[in-house]
Amino acid sequence: MQTGAQVFEKLIAQRNQQITSAAAILSRDHAFQEAFAGATEDRETTLSALASLQSRVKADVVLIASLDKQLLFDTRRPEVHGGPFPFPRLIDRAENAESSGAFVPFDAELFAMAVAPLLAPDPIAWLCPGFRIDDNFAREIKTYTNSEITFLSGDQFFGTTLEKRRLGSKILTVTALPPKQIVDLKIGGEDFLTYAVPLPAENGNPVALLQRSLDAELAPYLRLERTFLVLALLGLAISVGVGAWIARGVSRPVLQLAEGAHKIAGGNYQHRVRLKQRDELGSLASSFNKMSEGLAERDRVRDLLGKVVSPEIAAELLRKDAILGGEEREVTVLFSDLRNFTSMSEKLAPQEMLEILNRYFTGMSAIIEKHGGVVDKYMGDALMALFGAPLANPDDADRAMQAALEMTEALDDLNRRWQKRGLPTIGVGIGINTDIVVAGNMGSETRLNYTVIGDGVNLASRLEGLTKTAEYEARIIISGSTLANAKTRYRTRRLGEVAVKGKHNTTEIFALLGRD
Repeated sequence: MQTGAQVFEKLIAQRNQQITSAAAILSRDHAFQEAFAGATEDRETTLSALASLQSRVKADVVLIASLDKQLLFDTRRPEVHGGPFPFPRLIDRAENAESSGAFVPFDAELFAMAVAPLLAPDPIAWLCPGFRIDDNFAREIKTYTNSEITFLSGDQFFGTTLEKRRLGSKILTVTALPPKQIVDLKIGGEDFLTYAVPLPAENGNPVALLQRSLDAELAPYLRLERTFLVLALLGLAISVGVGAWIARGVSRPVLQLAEGAHKIAGGNYQHRVRLKQRDELGSLASSFNKMSEGLAERDRVRDLLGKVVSPEIAAELLRKDAILGGEEREVTVLFSDLRNFTSMSEKLAPQEMLEILNRYFTGMSAIIEKHGGVVDKYMGDALMALFGAPLANPDDADRAMQAALEMTEALDDLNRRWQKRGLPTIGVGIGINTDIVVAGNMGSETRLNYTVIGDGVNLASRLEGLTKTAEYEARIIISGSTLANAKTRYRTRRLGEVAVKGKHNTTEIFALLGRD
């Protein structure tokens, strides 16, 4: 209710401001000023001009008073002339440059009125437009406040949104309501929460009543209360029915879980709790067993982390023993190498060069890992990445090509930053090949390195080297096998065929330009 009342008061303030603005607009109408100043004795001409102004701002009535507060014109009663102006306080407030908007009872109706001086160029009269407050206005306000609205003054009401106006008569029999307090009124056999808002007035005590039906407001809560009651009774009945059955099956599984926890605490991570139940205790037992498996794997990871670097490789090794040896698998190999880095390093201090190289590798490694690849090794300013080992994906070729495109974009961005700092720019060459290679642990019994070897690796390195030649003018060169394995269309340029040193078979190569 109070929120609706705040909205209502803001709407009323805006309404008064609009009425004051309308009065000011009318008072500044040059044609009417001349008609009024030059034809004071010609009432018909003045009334016609006044009616035109009234329709212009859609006012319901317009009054004109002389400077000594005598009524000169009334568009509702054209014959009225002379006598005191009925709302002298509005003129007093306008003379003191105060807001002249107010609600006034007039001819058994309630109007919102304002006063503005008619200038020619000095004040020659007072202009007072009025706007009727009726049921239509109340309905308009209701759309914003979500409350029933009734406008009252004394023993009369002037507009209401209640369905039957006779309901409003009940309000009139109530003692004056305390302003801005929520009061419970019973109207037409229905309880209403009522909030009285005094209106700015020139005379009388007009108020607006904001009302909401208590029954309508409470209806959703009553339905929810009944629903909860039914659910509670149903739950109680079910609980009584299954309580005994649950109690019989709880003791034994709980004792088994307690025994398992004791053995795990003693360091026996191989112990498993055997429960065939498919209820909450069975889920708990399954989680318990997974926990013991995780603890066992944690100990194995401690050993493996000293032998491998990549988390993906460590995860792969957890599924098998960390021994020397490998297996054949299809892998997409990516080689990248920086161009002009040597000339850049000659112009930089070692610490600055190392900072730039680390920033480059950090960005490139993040891109490779984002696309599911693994950085196999760093070699000076070059790196080698694998897609398909140790973890394989059906779209490894696509992942490698997309990573390469993103790496060149990232390097372009780094070059722009370095150029702003006055540093020389660098280029990159990337070679990608997809082939069957040997992937596995290589090195010694005490120090392992998970990597891949084979002609496919050599070809990827060769393709990276070809990016240095002016003949191809390509930043990324891919093999035909990589393009054949792609599941997405790419823009490429055929470069011809090339063979690995020592091999007679050739492979078709392409410059990778972008995604199609």
